Amino acid sequence: MRPGRALAAIGLDALARGILVPVMSLLALEKGLTLAQLAAGLALYSAAAFLLEVPSGILADLLGRKRVFLLAQCSYGFALALFWAARGAPALYGALVLYGIAKALASGSMDALYIDSCLAQHTAGGLPRAAMRLNLWGTAGYAVGSLLGGGLNWAGQTLAGQGGGAVLPAALLLTLGVAAAGLLTQEVLPGGQSGAERGQKRRPAAALRKACAASPALPVLLGSTLFTGVALALIETFWQPRFTALLPSRSLSWLLGVLGFAYFAVSALGSVLADRLLAGHGPRGVYLAFGGLFGLGVAALSFAATPLAFGLLYLALYLAFGIATTAQSVAINADSPPEVRATLLSGQGFALQIGGFAASLGASLFADRLGVPALWQWGAGLFLAGMLVTGMLLRGGRKTK
Repeated sequence: MRPGRALAAIGLDALARGILVPVMSLLALEKGLTLAQLAAGLALYSAAAFLLEVPSGILADLLGRKRVFLLAQCSYGFALALFWAARGAPALYGALVLYGIAKALASGSMDALYIDSCLAQHTAGGLPRAAMRLNLWGTAGYAVGSLLGGGLNWAGQTLAGQGGGAVLPAALLLTLGVAAAGLLTQEVLPGGQSGAERGQKRRPAAALRKACAASPALPVLLGSTLFTGVALALIETFWQPRFTALLPSRSLSWLLGVLGFAYFAVSALGSVLADRLLAGHGPRGVYLAFGGLFGLGVAALSFAATPLAFGLLYLALYLAFGIATTAQSVAINADSPPEVRATLLSGQGFALQIGGFAASLGASLFADRLGVPALWQWGAGLFLAGMLVTGMLLRGGRKTK
């Protein structure tokens, strides 16, 4: 297959998900949830996602990445429809659980299909260039979606007093478009083996053990994503209400979309910069260095007292994040055998969801008591401690190898 088709499906999927990024928490609060209930709902979302994360990756390796990706779009559609119609916490919790299931099914499936197609066709630039394009298209889709979501939310509030009436139908229509794009992809592995044929000829557990034994750094790199999940969950849950509280007037709420667009744009820029950095530096070192800068940015954001300071720090930390995640992606994919790539990428998503679930659960207990800045300081501390442990384990593995 042509890698461009998978890349287009990835970009459209990011666009459809990105439309909710700047307003998801606000839409839930608009429907009557408190901050604690919002955190609890996102904990349920994270639980559903991480419980199905690895099984969905195994399913993608066994039955085919394309099939699982299309199933994810169906789940997204049902979740969005329920969120749109929901009234009260139970229905919203149900929608968030469905959204988490869809996220687990989508995680890694089309990404693995794209990476395999690039490696099979010996795409110019190799793995670093493929990883850069993957992150670039994904973040570009999220950036445009965030800008669109912020604008639709502002229009909905202005015209109808509710942002969800404009944002959620648009997200649902875009999901249908993603499914159509997914249908146009074709899954063929290196060597011409189809996804279904591959699933009949191997044992996933044995293949995973073999991959981790061949590269002891692989489980360390995958597991380190848990700490990323903690920091990201706390930022993504509370940045909207925190930024809104700093605005001098509610009429400036359209800046949510601008900031959402800008943070994905700088993440995309980070992917491009990472491609250049990786030409002369090892991916593990780049990942650790810029991961540390991301953690320091989260800590600094907790002290922002003006919208301008908040915006600048927010964008700076996501620039570092874009570089770090691209380097981590290169390091992981370089050590991942094609036959279990989707499973391993889902393992990374599993670690991310565990971290997100733990952070959301803790926030649901302490958010109203501690406040957002204190939660971010705790999250930054845990993330930096995790990166320190990751660096020590990677260095120890290099010495014993």
